[in-house]
Amino acid sequence: MNFLPLARNTLRETIRDKILYVILLFALLMIASSILLSFLSLNQQDKIVFDLGLSAISIFGLIITVFVGTNLVSKEIDKKTIYLILSKPIRRGDFILGKFLGLSLTLGVIILAMAAAFFIVLWYTMSLTESDFMAWLPNGSMALVLIYIEMLLLTAAAIFFSTFSTPVMSAMFTLGLYMIGHMSNDMLNFGKLTGQESLNQVIETVFYIVPDLERLNLKNVLVNQPVSPEIFASSLSYGLLYIAGLLLLSMMIFEGREF
Repeated sequence: MNFLPLARNTLRETIRDKILYVILLFALLMIASSILLSFLSLNQQDKIVFDLGLSAISIFGLIITVFVGTNLVSKEIDKKTIYLILSKPIRRGDFILGKFLGLSLTLGVIILAMAAAFFIVLWYTMSLTESDFMAWLPNGSMALVLIYIEMLLLTAAAIFFSTFSTPVMSAMFTLGLYMIGHMSNDMLNFGKLTGQESLNQVIETVFYIVPDLERLNLKNVLVNQPVSPEIFASSLSYGLLYIAGLLLLSMMIFEGREF
């Protein structure tokens, strides 16, 4: 449990970062603005608020993850505090786990704040249309859990990239992973349509290596119909397995890194 003090310290550091509050403010404003946009659509207010609110949480969560996650490791190296940390009875693997857990807790607090605003806006809109808010609550909760898991996966990826590259390159790699992860199925279909076996094999290799983030993006389905517990559990397990794999790779690389 040597990583717990590091996790607490990381939580304190990140929660004091003023830029997080600026990003959170923009996210809350975006969620609130969905009320105005919902009135532009007849008889679709509930779905507009649901979709725009969850999209805002996902986008601003990505910004926070990339902005903070890619600097977690490099900041300690640049400030030379890594030597002080590793001089104590703490393993390098604990350092990675502590940083990941600390940022995960920070993201959890931010997600809770945005989720509270999202449900308040959704309840207000549905009260105007006399819709059943409780019928939307399970779908919204499942979508938020999967958004949080996606943010944790991207955090693990950002830490993984930062173990061997600069913060700028780590941010670019993480954004690239996000884009490819959401387009992997389309890329796979494109490779089959080209009819070129070599290109198709390359795309298939990328498809099986890069996480399929669309499995964690069920908000477009949940806006129209409920998702079975089996599908939700499968998506949740998929994300957690990728997180564990990325953290293990990060530990292995960080163990062999020279400072």
